[in-house]
Order: sequence, then structure tokens, then C-alpha cells
Amino acid sequence: MSPFFATTGQDAEIGRLNTKDTPPSNVPEANRLKERFTTIQNHLQSHLEKAKERYKVHADASRRQEVELRVGEEVMISTKNVRTERPTKKLDYKWIGPYHVKRKINQVTYEIELPSAIRIHPVFHISLLKKYIRPKDPSKQLPKAPPIKVNPEEEWVIKDILDVRRRGRGFEYYIDWEGFGPESRTWEPRWHLNDDVMLREWHARNPEKIGPFAIVAEITGGCQPSIKSFQS
Repeated sequence: MSPFFATTGQDAEIGRLNTKDTPPSNVPEANRLKERFTTIQNHLQSHLEKAKERYKVHADASRRQEVELRVGEEVMISTKNVRTERPTKKLDYKWIGPYHVKRKINQVTYEIELPSAIRIHPVFHISLLKKYIRPKDPSKQLPKAPPIKVNPEEEWVIKDILDVRRRGRGFEYYIDWEGFGPESRTWEPRWHLNDDVMLREWHARNPEKIGPFAIVAEITGGCQPSIKSFQS
């Protein structure tokens, strides 16, 4: 159905300039035209409602269903915001645990009982947690969670900085790691990188790149490069 048909109730007659053949307007014709418009509007409204319903079903299916956790319940923790001893997220654990829920802070935030070796803040949003359901078959149960080095003494050596991008209120750098191939390159937040000298040297070679003000200001004289010049 064309927009013209939906608006006027009839197909456009392209090239028709002579209006002598236009039927005279009368009340019965007006009534028929009104009925036709009503039918078209109902048809379009029906399709619109079906489209809205399909969108809602799709949105509900893709939206994570938040669940309520109980104190003492076992959960797995997402490593999305956890830095382990591994240099690349591709080879890292996706979830660690199980650990016990220590306290419910509010509807979407929980304190988790963590071993002392994991030196991270023990409060997590529900989106970073999932219930751990132990299999009935003991042979299929997860072994005791291995120790995770969150702040290891060993540091991975940066071979090169390839790019920078803004993420939220901070910045991430695209890192080429010493001793690893291109497939292990990762985006790392600024606070993961301890080599400020390398960061300053990289920004000095790439003054058009956006970055932390304290570093960029030394090179640009206090001016931050335009966001348009920065590639994500």
C-alpha cells in the first residue's frame, strides 16, 4: 500500500491533467469514500498494533530477567569488571565461583563472601551475578573454585599502544602485548596500565588522539583534541 493510497484512499493517476472526467461529488460518493478511509485506517492500525506486539515480544525476550538472591545462596561472578592474571579476556574465565551471598544491600545489589586472595570490592550488581545450581550428580559438580589472582605481582609487558577510545567517563587503550600474537591484543582501561612514560610518549607521537587530560595537557598545552578526531 502506497502512502498516497493510505492518505487519499485511491491510487495516484500519474500524468492525468484533464479533470473533465472527474466524477461529480455527491453525498453517496462521499459516504463511500468515508467508509473506504475508515477501512484503510483500521487496516493500518491493525498492522501497527501487531508490529508493536512483535517489538514487545522481542524486547522482553532479549531483556535479562533479574532474579532475587538469598543470603547464603551460591552464585557465580562475572569477570567483566575483574582483572585476573591473564593478559587477554579471550582466554580469561567468563565466570568465577561459586561464592556465597553474604548480604542483600538493595533490590539489585549484593555483597558476596569472597576469599581474602581476591582483593576486589565484594559488592556486585545483580547483572554481574548468576545463581549456581549444583547438579544432582556429584561427579558433575564444579570443583572448589581455584584461586584467582586479581592483583598479581607479575605484570604483563606492553609491546606497543595501538589506539585509544573513550569508554564512559574514562579511556581504554588498544594494547599489543609482548610475547603474544595479534589475536591477543586487548582494549584495557587506563587504570590497568602502569607505564605512564609509555603513555606520554605515545600521546606525544599521536597528538591528535584524545586521552586523559593530565597526560594530553602536557603535550597540547592544555587543549583536548576534538572527539571527531578520535576513532573508536
